[in-house]
Amino acid sequence: MKEESFKLLRSVAEQTMTARDAITIPEGKILAEKQLLNENGLTEEGRKQLAPYQVDNAIIMAAGYSARCMPLSNVMPKGLFQVKGEILIEREIRQLLEAGIEEIIVVTGFMEEKFEYLKERYGVILVENKDFDKYNNMASLYAAQNYMKNSYILCSDNYYEENVFHKYLYTPYYSCVYSESYCDEFCVMETDENGYILDIHRGGDRAWYTIGDCYFDEAFSKKFCAFMNEEWENFQIRNMLMDDFHIRHIKDLPLRKKERPKDSILEFDTLEEIREFDPEFQNFVNENLDKDNTVIQVFSKYSDVKSYHSVPTEQISGRLHLNENLFQPSPKCLEVLKNITMEDLYLYDLTHSDELQDALSASTGISANNLFVHNGSAEVIKSIFSILLNENDTVLIPAPGWSYYKSVADEKFAKCISYEVREGEDSYEYNVDDLLEKARCHTPKIIVVTSPQMPTGCTIAYEDIERIIQENVNSVIMIDEAYWGYGIDDNVFEKKIITKYSNVVITRTFSKFYGLANIRIGYGLCSYPLRRTIGLDLPLFRASGISRKIAIAAVEDKAYYDAMKKESNEIRDWFTDELNKIEDVKAFRSESNYVFIKLLHADADKVRAYMEENNILIRLFRDKDALRLRITVGPKDIMERVLYQLKRALGQ
Repeated sequence: MKEESFKLLRSVAEQTMTARDAITIPEGKILAEKQLLNENGLTEEGRKQLAPYQVDNAIIMAAGYSARCMPLSNVMPKGLFQVKGEILIEREIRQLLEAGIEEIIVVTGFMEEKFEYLKERYGVILVENKDFDKYNNMASLYAAQNYMKNSYILCSDNYYEENVFHKYLYTPYYSCVYSESYCDEFCVMETDENGYILDIHRGGDRAWYTIGDCYFDEAFSKKFCAFMNEEWENFQIRNMLMDDFHIRHIKDLPLRKKERPKDSILEFDTLEEIREFDPEFQNFVNENLDKDNTVIQVFSKYSDVKSYHSVPTEQISGRLHLNENLFQPSPKCLEVLKNITMEDLYLYDLTHSDELQDALSASTGISANNLFVHNGSAEVIKSIFSILLNENDTVLIPAPGWSYYKSVADEKFAKCISYEVREGEDSYEYNVDDLLEKARCHTPKIIVVTSPQMPTGCTIAYEDIERIIQENVNSVIMIDEAYWGYGIDDNVFEKKIITKYSNVVITRTFSKFYGLANIRIGYGLCSYPLRRTIGLDLPLFRASGISRKIAIAAVEDKAYYDAMKKESNEIRDWFTDELNKIEDVKAFRSESNYVFIKLLHADADKVRAYMEENNILIRLFRDKDALRLRITVGPKDIMERVLYQLKRALGQ
């Protein structure tokens, strides 16, 4: 049936147009001639032809935690929040029933018992997602797959200003709303001549993004379920959002872009967003929370704090997004494991001296009294922030930079102020004047300097560091040297600064240069008084003894790492030169194991997505208003493949 004919028959069937009015227009006359329509309404043949387009049911996903809506989401699922006098999921159910959708399936998980009343009140079917606490919303569709036919796929926490649902639908679609500014949503980048989505990815501006109602017809549902069941043993699939799974199979699962007016569909991520929409919502919060309960007070305090998470991946090869050392660690590190004893497993290490500290002391020429070992440099940073920061303190951090700094500061309710790392002719450079100006204005408790800087790969000169220290005697200067090891003079700071200034701490890790990311060892260098203070937040027992033995083997195999450094840096510089030969590509000089890249006339996120499709994972970073690529440097054969695929992604 042609879509124009379908829409006319639906209008009559749903009584939004009278049959008499319908047959006065050209398409209606044709339908009347075909005996699908008469003055009294749809004929039996008309109803028969419309029947395949009838919606069988709606599946509402309501299983999740909604952690960003704590503390209220600690006592009830978000779908049961009352907004403008109506419970969110009840409003959605009533709109479905009004549209003639009688079979409604609600997929529950977190606090499933609180949805039980819906069975009696609205006759819904409850399906339990037993894996709601392990996986993403693909697990809800997996649990409800036996109901997937001509089905609406919905979320329990969407608010539709007007009833958007129909009893009959022509084609699978996904509702979209337009955003002029950048939004971290699934943005439709390309459609075909019929409006079917050809390209969609996370994040974008001046784009339509998916939100709210989605519709699968029976053929679509069968394909979707077939792919889902075929791939379900893959943990990565289980932990996907439905949107990511659709992108994975976008050529075989065509969804049409359904354009909706701005603000016609609302999605509330936080309690504050709901309050802005409905000022009376706070009364509902007060009624359901015991504000005098000290536990609730804690939940409430941390409700808007987000923890930092690395992007999960099951992929082993092509991992150029985490800056792991793809040249691998010294073989002597693996040899250590062959000599591990049972005592290494069941005894605490309580010896007076720490052999790793001694090895680092010998390597750096710094006293062991100025060293401390932790479970990775991320934990070193967290301990520094935890000990030193109080609520409303200020931290200066570089931009662009690692978002982990802000995440950890947020946990202490400290404020982060960014200073500029700016683009130079061949490399990025620290805007030290901007840093010092911000420091004068905000009197920070901690000033973070990353060298080599992540993600740009630039370094900061000793003279600039000393200037920062001398002009900020009331701040702790934290020099994050996670990418230490690749530079010409790697020990430029430690020997000149640590024993000279008491307010400086250098953080390092074995994850990058030493290629030991999974043993979780990091360390700090600082004055003894600062070491003792930070030490109050160190683990009760030392970092893993087995990991420390592996780290010692790495420190002592200088010949291996000298050769690895030479090879890595040569490939990095070659890769940078080759990138700069590509039209409209600017690669910046780096002193680390990655390269920061500017694309002059290409969509960086689209390039990232293309590379991922070809099993090469790279990272995006935002510098001011533009996205940049960061690519880890690996062995020559890997980087040759990266160049080849990058050129293809750029159409060259």
